[in-house]
Amino acid sequence: MSHQHWTPLIKWNVSPNQIYFLDCCRSNIQVTKIINQDAERIICHAKGLIDENAKLTNKGAMILNEYETFIVKTKKKVASEVLGSDMNERINEYRNIWPSKRLPSGELARQSVTELKDKFVWFFKTYPEYDWDLILDATDEYNDLYEKKNYQYMVTSSYFIKKTNPQTKEVTSKLADCCQQILDELENQKNKA
Repeated sequence: MSHQHWTPLIKWNVSPNQIYFLDCCRSNIQVTKIINQDAERIICHAKGLIDENAKLTNKGAMILNEYETFIVKTKKKVASEVLGSDMNERINEYRNIWPSKRLPSGELARQSVTELKDKFVWFFKTYPEYDWDLILDATDEYNDLYEKKNYQYMVTSSYFIKKTNPQTKEVTSKLADCCQQILDELENQKNKA
């Protein structure tokens, strides 16, 4: 985790536990036992972040809002750093390779840019050796193959990037497999030449 995540907490002199406690107060959620609720209540009240009824004060609400804004900006910055400055264009290019219809499974073939962006952040962190051109080529090949099969057993644009098995929690990427297949085929052609 980057030290930058701690900057807002240091600025406001609050701990992660206090942020969690304040968020629970705001959302009327029961505080779990991972923190000492009584201690955090006393500290937050002494700092003027909650009133005697554990309701957020204006200061407490402002700190939570600023922290959320910081987290959202950080997430966007990470996406931009990982995916590149042209990420939205590239994600749309990827998305448009997929058919704009339902697959035989009943699922939509294309997912939203936001969902795909999160999946691509994971993908590029996990497989930094693959670039956008290879990804688009692999996606084209996959779609061409399944178009010939009337899209039977085709996965969605999101699951192609990353899919987690709900039982085993195993994470797989058909996209990574297809990218590697293309690289292996190119290597085999070089070796034959």
